[in-house]
Amino acid sequence: MNGIYLQGGGAKGAFQAGVVYRLHEKGVKFNVLAGTSIGAINGYYIYTDNFEKLKETWTNIEPGDEKISGKVIENESVINILKDLKGKNNNVKAYYVNYVEVKGNQIEEVIVDVTKQNKNEGINSVRYSSLLPYRFDEEKTLSEIVKDFNTQRVFGEFKEDLVNGVYDGYKLDGGILNNNLLSPFVNDKVDKLYIVSLNNQYKVPDYILDIYNTEDIQVIKPKTEIKPGNTLRFEKEFCTKLFTEGYEITKNIV
Repeated sequence: MNGIYLQGGGAKGAFQAGVVYRLHEKGVKFNVLAGTSIGAINGYYIYTDNFEKLKETWTNIEPGDEKISGKVIENESVINILKDLKGKNNNVKAYYVNYVEVKGNQIEEVIVDVTKQNKNEGINSVRYSSLLPYRFDEEKTLSEIVKDFNTQRVFGEFKEDLVNGVYDGYKLDGGILNNNLLSPFVNDKVDKLYIVSLNNQYKVPDYILDIYNTEDIQVIKPKTEIKPGNTLRFEKEFCTKLFTEGYEITKNIV
């Protein structure tokens, strides 16, 4: 039994996709999946057995030029790709994603197993997990947002808006509360756990080390820091470079 956790990080998920593609090439089969935000999206390609489409998506990606407004950065173009994916990976026994649910000015984490949901429910869970809050002063394209995107500022503004009840009833990016969704691997214990982090300083939490031997955990992470400001750089050249980096690092491990 193999498990894989795919961390959140927006466009940095291209690195993750390269890792997954190389593991697939080497014949690694995944039985338990867990993903947050972009990791939940990448997990859906594994869940539907669409590894070639995963590579194609990330190495041909271009930022949309449609105007965005409201309270969130919509991920509709990505979700529409997932809706069109056909197939089922019979190796996958569980596929966990997390998102946060806002009630008044409080947030709580929700963890669901997509294998126990129908297609529409599963797609919605993945959508929520990757839905980033954003304070819009005016309509903007994704390219315009990228120019001055600052993760700290975005989450600082979200905290202010949360207190004021702006997001009551919303379901949002799981990484707001937990960008290290490893708890499913406590009950769904696997023989080998792959953790694909987008943080080059990543450390495995103690509660996982308490129940897994270190040789049964394989952390795969970038060699250098991927700047937080690159979260929304859904550009072909940038994402292809990260995909290749993930692929090559994994090639030297597996």
